[in-house]
Formats: sequence, structure tokens, C-alpha cells
Amino acid sequence: MSGSKVMSVAAGAAPSTGAAVLAAIAPAVGVILATGAVVGAAGTIAHLGVKAVQSYQDRLRREREAAERRERDIQQRIAQVRARVRSSSGPARVSVSLPPQTKSSAIGSQASDNTIKAAAMDARRQVATLRSRLPQVRSEYEALISQDLLDAQTVRDALQLTEVALNAGNLSQAQAHLQALDDARMQVMQQLKSDWQAQIDYLHERLQLLRDRLPASVSDRLQRALDDAGSNWQQLTDGDLQVLHQEISEFEAQADRIWSAAENLVNSWTEVGYVARIAGIDGGDVAIEVETHEGVNTQMRVQFDGQQIDLFGPPEETNYCAARTREAMQIFQEQGYYLEWESLDGEPVPEEWRQFYSAVSPEAREPVAATAPGPGHKSSTRRLETQAY
Repeated sequence: MSGSKVMSVAAGAAPSTGAAVLAAIAPAVGVILATGAVVGAAGTIAHLGVKAVQSYQDRLRREREAAERRERDIQQRIAQVRARVRSSSGPARVSVSLPPQTKSSAIGSQASDNTIKAAAMDARRQVATLRSRLPQVRSEYEALISQDLLDAQTVRDALQLTEVALNAGNLSQAQAHLQALDDARMQVMQQLKSDWQAQIDYLHERLQLLRDRLPASVSDRLQRALDDAGSNWQQLTDGDLQVLHQEISEFEAQADRIWSAAENLVNSWTEVGYVARIAGIDGGDVAIEVETHEGVNTQMRVQFDGQQIDLFGPPEETNYCAARTREAMQIFQEQGYYLEWESLDGEPVPEEWRQFYSAVSPEAREPVAATAPGPGHKSSTRRLETQAY
């Protein structure tokens, strides 16, 4: 476990769906995303033993079940939020308060003929303008009716009376009915704002609970998306909010996936006789400490995107440590992961070494002596010691 090792995870720790979401934060390390490798490439699966494949399939099943439970809980909470907001903001469907019928107002007898003519012409122009806008107004209110936000009958009554008034040249009556429609629309918009804000608050709550487990770049991007939704609530749709919920769910699942991988790593080290523990989460990566040396621990880091595991150890390595490292990694891979050794002390390892830590079947596994190829690597500064710790 000497020096700095980098192992790419070609299967098992990245999501099997939703790679596009993680691609924005995935480093360009030149390894295959687990998304394509496991599901679409039989070659990668072929490298995994029977036990590892079974473990991988079992984990995928558990992840699917967890995702289904998460989605049910989210939809239930959304329904509760909506019900609470609407119960406190009045009836679900707003009715239009129709104004009393009035006759067209006459121009005062003291007015001059020119004033009368000008007023009549202006009224005719306004009537024509309102009549030309009426189809668009009707369409806007029908959309609100279709969302079950406005009472259909009172809206259609108001629109019909507006049209009758315009046809009769009764501008004041038409304007009164249009104002009543607008008052109802404003009431609906206020209810909508409260509804959207409550749902955005729920998204903020979900993000806040997850924030410490995410890379800063991810949590910041999600925060900006929620802020934009709050600022542009008038253009929001249920579909927009569902997309945001789905993004948070995918990152939540990935955080769970990486934590599970770290727990499996800890168990693998424990099985070969070392004391190991999860030290914490740093920028979405899960850090592990293993008590492998006197006064100097080996540290591992499972990266959030699920594509890479880093190992940092002291420069010295005994035959015993080399053997236990390899055995621990093989046990880890039997839990349904596939690793390839990418680099040692910052230098690429030879192609023939890439599968050095790959799992073999339990029956084929033998005690490993000082077989690690590291001592011959020209950039390695480690020493193979003969004594054990």
C-alpha cells in the first residue's frame, strides 16, 4: 500500500443511469464511465467473477428499490405541501365576481358637439381594441380553467357578457367585466405564487439535507437552479419542479452509492486483519483511514463521481502489507466492483499491471507474497521490507 495509487472504477460505483447529470462534474481521467461499462459492455462484466456479478446485481436491485421508495415519499410530500397551501389560501377554484349590469353612460348635455364626437370616436376605438383582444383573453383564461384554478362557469359568463357589451358599444360595462376577470386572475396568481414557493422551499430542504455530501460545484449549481425557479415562478411548470427533484434524487442516490462503496472498502480491510474506518466526507468524496503502519495510516478516497479510488500510503511497504493490500482489494471487488490500477506515484503503470488488484474467485485466491510489481517501477521510491508490521 505504499506510495500514491490511483485505481479507476470501471464498474460498480457510478450510476447505471443518469450519467449526463454526473458528467458535468466528472474529471477527464480517461476511464470508462461505469454507466456504459457495466450495462453496455460485456467485456467489463466478463472480468468480474460470479460472486462479484451477483453482488453487483443485488446492489442494483437494492438501489432500484430505494429509488422507488424515495420517489413515492417525494410525491407524497409534494401532495401534502400543495394541500396545505391551498387549504390556507382559499377555494381551489376562484370564481369571478360579476359586476352589476349598467347602461352605457351618456355624455353631458353641456358638452360641445366636437367633444361629443371626439368622445364617441375614442369609445369606438377602445371597443374595437378590446374586441380584437378578446380571443387572446379567452385563451388565457381557458388555460387557467384547464389547470382547475378558475371556476369555468363564472369565467365564461364574464367573457360572454364582455362580448355582449362590446357588440352593444357599452365600453364601461365591458371594462367592468374584464376588470372582474383580472381580479380573479390576480387572486389565482397569488395562490400560485404561494404554491410554487412552498414547493421550492421543499426543494431547498432536500438540498440542505444533502449539501454536506455533495461536491461544492454540484450544490452551488443546484442552489442557482432553485434561486432561478424562485425568481421566475410565473413561468414555472410542474415539469420544471419534477426535473429539479429528479436531479437532487440522482445526486442523493450517488452519495448513497459512494458511501456504500466506502463501507465495503472498510469491511474488506477489516477482513484481512486491519482496523479501518470512514474518516468523513470531503467535497463529496468519502475518506477512509486504515491502521496499516506504526504511527502512519494508509488513507483512501472514493471520489464522488464513482470513477476513481485514490490510495495514499507511506513510501515503505513490506511483503505482508503488499499481500494484504492486494487481498483487501480483491475482497472489495467481490462486492460487485471492478478496478483497474491507473498510476503509482503520479506515473502510469504498465498495461500488464492494470489488473493486478482485480478480483479472482475465492477458490482460486492464494496467499499473495511480495508479488506487487511496484519495486521495479522506475518512479517508485518505496522499499520492500522483509519484516512485517
